[in-house]
Amino acid sequence: MAHRKLKLSRTEARRFLLDYHGLGPERRYRGKSGIMDYIRQAGCIQFDPLDPAGRNAELVLQARVERFEPSQLDDLLYGDRLLVDGMDKVMSIYPSADWPAFRRTRDAARTRYGSIPEVAAFVPVVREALEARGPLLSRELESGVKLDWAWSPARQAKATMESMYLWGELVIDRKQRNQRVYQLAEKLFPEELLGAPDPHPADEDYARWRVLRRVGGVGLLSPRMSDAWVGTAFLKAAERARIFRELTEQGLLVEVETEGLSAPHYARTADLERWLDSDSAERWTSLPPRTSFLAPLDNILWDRRLIRELFGFSYIWEVYKPAAIREYGYYTLPVLQGDAFIARMEPGRLPGGDRAVLGWWTEPGVRLTRDSQRSLALAFADFRAYLGCSRLAISEQAAAAEPRLERLAQAGARPRRTTP
Repeated sequence: MAHRKLKLSRTEARRFLLDYHGLGPERRYRGKSGIMDYIRQAGCIQFDPLDPAGRNAELVLQARVERFEPSQLDDLLYGDRLLVDGMDKVMSIYPSADWPAFRRTRDAARTRYGSIPEVAAFVPVVREALEARGPLLSRELESGVKLDWAWSPARQAKATMESMYLWGELVIDRKQRNQRVYQLAEKLFPEELLGAPDPHPADEDYARWRVLRRVGGVGLLSPRMSDAWVGTAFLKAAERARIFRELTEQGLLVEVETEGLSAPHYARTADLERWLDSDSAERWTSLPPRTSFLAPLDNILWDRRLIRELFGFSYIWEVYKPAAIREYGYYTLPVLQGDAFIARMEPGRLPGGDRAVLGWWTEPGVRLTRDSQRSLALAFADFRAYLGCSRLAISEQAAAAEPRLERLAQAGARPRRTTP
């Protein structure tokens, strides 16, 4: 099959990417089934424990799923067990059905951590405790031993349970805030899943699957290095480029040419053809622009150079920068309206605990028209409902940056749930 190329205008490429991620003029994902539909399409969403306005995975879903509530994600993870916490693009949430495909990842973790003497010695203790006592936090086991671990020294129980989790012997039963409550995987998942063979036993097939999965995670992607390829260190640049060429020649990928992109980008053929067959142009011109607050590690932002070149929006997550050198805020969320990024917002809490907009930075040249103000007010109403609060306090900085923010942030419907 010939190498297929398709030329899209910048507007078309932006709208393809936004429609693909459910960030177009209307929300197409609803309820728990919608959450599953999006995560199956994307492969995974990234987990991060920081929680100024919900954790990253919850923020990803609130931007896409109509009337999303965090309890829906918890149900799918720890009740229905249709989703699982695991390693994909770093710590991620992905469909449990994909568990067999990550056997290599788990085997590598067993080789790496299972040979650590302190870990190997404590594994039987963990197994016995979970059999006898049921699900446990690591702090509920103690040995008095510490070892070098990840960012800093850790207790033997913590290091061992994390290791057993990474190699798949333990899974997360539930979370108490951000703390993992572990259980033996065999207690929570059926043997036909845990014992299923690797669907990609050949290294080449596995590499092709990971490339297609990561293209699906972003929607439009280049083989050049970006944060989109975190978690695929086994794929070197030359090998990625080769696999992209072969997948395109086989008709599984389409090369997309767009003015302003400095490298070839590719979409999965089925995704692009589905979009071309849709009524995208009519929807984008007939419906009012929708505003969304995006997570800092949102799938659409995994290749930030793509976002800069396609949308003219430069985004850096500044959470690890010292406060003195931050250009914006600690945990800023990109504000998307229609097919353009119009601002950045930093959500958080005031010292008394009230939910607040701590910072607001409008993009250069953006002017809030009457329609865009209405769209922003609707987005704030949805965001308050997601947070479970009746109002958002506005900081002095945010009010000075956009004087209409106080009115816009309080307009619209009341929330659907109450923050505990």
